[in-house]
Amino acid sequence: MLADPYDAILLDLDGVLYRWPEPIPGAADAVAALREAGKRIAFVTNNSSRTPVQVIERLASAGVEAKPEEVVTSALATATVLAERGIGSAFVIGEEGLLEALTQAGIAVVNASSHDVDIVVVGFDRGADYTKLKDASVLVERGAGLVASNADASFPAPGGESWPGAGALLAAIETTTGTRGEVFGKPETPLFERALASAGGGRPLVVGDRLDTDIAGASRLGWDSALVLTGDARREDVESSPWKPTFVIADVADLA
Repeated sequence: MLADPYDAILLDLDGVLYRWPEPIPGAADAVAALREAGKRIAFVTNNSSRTPVQVIERLASAGVEAKPEEVVTSALATATVLAERGIGSAFVIGEEGLLEALTQAGIAVVNASSHDVDIVVVGFDRGADYTKLKDASVLVERGAGLVASNADASFPAPGGESWPGAGALLAAIETTTGTRGEVFGKPETPLFERALASAGGGRPLVVGDRLDTDIAGASRLGWDSALVLTGDARREDVESSPWKPTFVIADVADLA
């Protein structure tokens, strides 16, 4: 088994276990085989809009069983870091997953009229409008910090469409204010470190379909990685990429 030397398998979702709404053939059986081999699993996603429970429901529809403690989102990584820094209040551009993560971490989600806004937090938000972007920009100009759950420029929507992602919303605020936001999702290290801790530590293998997020993040930490060819990247992309995976495999089933 290719996964034999590793204790923790950190699995990306879209492009690895499913291409929404279709499950990737063999993915559910591969996860089950990894569990039977004693591997600890973490399901890792840059998507900040969903709660762990919602992620589990999506995985279940693809035939993959998961527990809430195995799901690690960029929203959870963001909330963890901000809580450790003592952040008390945040103005948020984001959906339920980000709002819930911040609230459960003890961070008050406030509106733009509040006199106490420590930080502006940006995530994927299908309800974002000019007013939200304007309010966020004004708060940053007044001294609030600026962070983002992730900097994905686009969001993979149903039917193969690309919608503006968290990175696109962040870029609007950065352009307006001249302030660069700090990012906690892939390829930055906080999300990976939270995922490994969730999986119980040990030697990790990062499995993903994107060179610029999954593989780049693993490379920064000196961790091994496996690029699957069921999502974003193609084999020929590896040659021109500055980030080299340890393995290039057809699909996640090759791990087992």
